Amino acid sequence: MLRNKLRIARQLLPVIALSIGATGIALGAEAAKDIYKGSTEERLDALAAVQPGLGTVMAEYGNRFTNAYFAAKGGNWRLAQYQIKEMTEIQEVGEATRPSKADALKGFEEGNLAPLELAIKNKDFSTFKGAFEEAAAGCNGCHAGTGNPFVKYVLPHAPVEAYLDFNLKTDPK
Repeated sequence: MLRNKLRIARQLLPVIALSIGATGIALGAEAAKDIYKGSTEERLDALAAVQPGLGTVMAEYGNRFTNAYFAAKGGNWRLAQYQIKEMTEIQEVGEATRPSKADALKGFEEGNLAPLELAIKNKDFSTFKGAFEEAAAGCNGCHAGTGNPFVKYVLPHAPVEAYLDFNLKTDPK
């Protein structure tokens, strides 16, 4: 349990730094507490005040979802599996920082990522594609159900990270 909490905390620090640095957020007087000074409670309060919203987590989630598709399509099954694994890890950040969404996130993982993992294990793109389309519909249904119907996932024409080899035909050991 503690090991999992420490892993999540390690995952959060770069996201926090990116969120603050990329957006140039000016923290209010209450949230401007130093995360390195003060009592443990004050330091934790300062960290809690700058936690990323689910939108920040979902941006990475969506990129990895897209990359998993292109990796599977290209036959790079290990890359597809890696992307799904990373999705579940970043999802844990969302579950920790937005506990009110944890059940929905876990339900999505069990109902939609598990079929993708099975198709990856079987190296079956046809099954993967069908499961992927269902998962995308699940994403959009969840967004609509939480009052965000304007957040609609659409598979892009090209992968997000063009620098990855999505068409790897040999399996490096």
